[in-house]
Amino acid sequence: MSRTYVETSTYLLEEIDGMIQEGFYHDRTEAVNEALRMLIKQYKVSKLHAKDLRYASDRKPKTSKQSGEEGAKN
Repeated sequence: MSRTYVETSTYLLEEIDGMIQEGFYHDRTEAVNEALRMLIKQYKVSKLHAKDLRYASDRKPKTSKQSGEEGAKN
């Protein structure tokens, strides 16, 4: 496993330490790794959502008004 060092706020560390004390995580490493996994998952889902929106807008049928506007441009 690779190591990296991160600077963060006292507030965030206190919040993580609270979750550790409550037994939600074993240690800070586990908590930070879980947070990074969640961040990466959220990022990938948002990319897929954006791709779906682009696909849907490309497949949207043109209205008669839009067709007329395109004809006027030509």
